[in-house]
Amino acid sequence: MSDTGGKDFREHPRLTAELKVTLNHHRWVSPIEVVSKDISLGGIFVYTRYTRDLPATMVLTITLPTGDDRWVTFDGEVMHCVPGVGVGIRFLTRSRHLSTLLKRIERGSPEAIAGL
Repeated sequence: MSDTGGKDFREHPRLTAELKVTLNHHRWVSPIEVVSKDISLGGIFVYTRYTRDLPATMVLTITLPTGDDRWVTFDGEVMHCVPGVGVGIRFLTRSRHLSTLLKRIERGSPEAIAGL
């Protein structure tokens, strides 16, 4: 095993972004509203105190704003859990809307976060 010097070698770079996100699962009575810490093409980390209710293999539906008055929904899988803080979710589906949103966040474009 090689020493990475503490560097993060992810396939997709993460962008810090506080987005309003909706999580849902077919066993839940209603969706939960959360806020993201960061996002990439590969997934998203969201703050939620309900980490005990999110088993590592649970597949969720994630709804994100696109920055242009639309919403996009993805399937995602909980990959990482920080008890009482939040969860890292890997996207299982892809969308051009996500790519557009990430480009807007990266540019610091006002419309990327307007109304989010």
